[in-house]
Amino acid sequence: MSDITLVNTVFPSEVKVPPQGLLYLTSALEGAGFDVEIRDYQQGTLPGPWEPETLASFTEDSADVLGFSAMSYALPLIISTARLIKKRHPDKRIVLGGIGPSGAGEQLLEYCPEIDVIVLGEGERTVVDLLTAMRRGNDVASVSGIIYRQGEKVRRTAPRPRIPSLTELAPPAYGRVDFSKYRLVDSQFGRGCPFPCAFCDIAPYWDRFNTKRPIEHYVAELETLVKSHGARDVFIVDDTFVLSRPTILQFCDEIRRRNIEFSWGCYARVDLMDEALMERMAAAGCQKIFYGLESGADHVLEEIDKNITSDLIIERVRQSLEHFPFITASFVWGFPGESLEDLQSTAYLLIYLASLGASPQLNLVLPYSYSTLYKQYRDQITFRPEYSSQLQFYEGDRSWICDMIATSPEIFSAFYQIPTPDLEEKWQFLNDAGLSPHDLQRAYDHPVPLAMEIC
Repeated sequence: MSDITLVNTVFPSEVKVPPQGLLYLTSALEGAGFDVEIRDYQQGTLPGPWEPETLASFTEDSADVLGFSAMSYALPLIISTARLIKKRHPDKRIVLGGIGPSGAGEQLLEYCPEIDVIVLGEGERTVVDLLTAMRRGNDVASVSGIIYRQGEKVRRTAPRPRIPSLTELAPPAYGRVDFSKYRLVDSQFGRGCPFPCAFCDIAPYWDRFNTKRPIEHYVAELETLVKSHGARDVFIVDDTFVLSRPTILQFCDEIRRRNIEFSWGCYARVDLMDEALMERMAAAGCQKIFYGLESGADHVLEEIDKNITSDLIIERVRQSLEHFPFITASFVWGFPGESLEDLQSTAYLLIYLASLGASPQLNLVLPYSYSTLYKQYRDQITFRPEYSSQLQFYEGDRSWICDMIATSPEIFSAFYQIPTPDLEEKWQFLNDAGLSPHDLQRAYDHPVPLAMEIC
């Protein structure tokens, strides 16, 4: 039997992507001599994937150590599943990793005794040390970067330093993936974002510190991914891939020099892009850009520390649409300082960019546990299920989820709402305008038809 079963806890959908994080963990564990089994829940075919019994069945006959990688929305499912698993297999050790469990912290283990360990932050080195300690029967207190249970007490060990460069890690275990089962492939040049956006939880999760590696090292990995594994559509998941203009120009030149033919996309900020850079990226195969634009009201952009303007947004998106087939224009609404008129400005801008050909995304701001907004408003967040975008991942009877969420805002904060003026009026306005918040909460590859007038 395998030493560990790693489960990618992403719900099945039409857009499937290989679990890159687990592939990094797999390479690290196999390099240390462990046998790893990967189970990708998004590839599951059992009915009712949002039901704990379904996930528990998916993990049957797993290794004695069972690791779940999870975002915040999956926490209710994983908690309920862990209880089922431990009831049936009390000797299994359940380990959680990812931004959702990390953000919940000690409270999660106190709330759910069936979970044994949370791996914090980058897991490649931590999980090797953890499994080594478990195999030898040692106390896991010696492992840096975890939260664990010691008897009835929950403890946190010393933080583990960030990995300075992905050159220190083995490439993801792409050989374990059948790419024909996935729509595209994620890839990573570096980790971390230095920008201070108040609503974001990902940048503080990485301590607002960006690490990267030599371009030659990264492009060599991409070349293997494309030429040896057959990847044709790659999305670079760095929070801000275009952070360094000279580096991206070098990247584009290296792609063309090696004659690597593939389609790729990335996240970007409008203030880091210019037309000359767009031309070079497009010539190197870039097809998709995801812009986090957030608001159409300049004072809101200033308040959330986005440090861009609506005029710059319009200029850069117009330019981008001349060079790239797919532009996602992502907006967020419901900020504490946002008026109904501010939201209307956001809606006007979203509709205008959609009319140019951009694909719109619209999300109600969430109090993610690492975000600045959560820290400022944690005592004022409220849970109103009808407004929760995270609940939309679950179908059928949601009463068991709502009961769980309502008792523990510190664990399930992503299901809550930050105080914002006129929430009901804003919600009604968006629906009347044909901008249903739940319908537009995810990005699309193609422009979404929208009503071109706001009542």
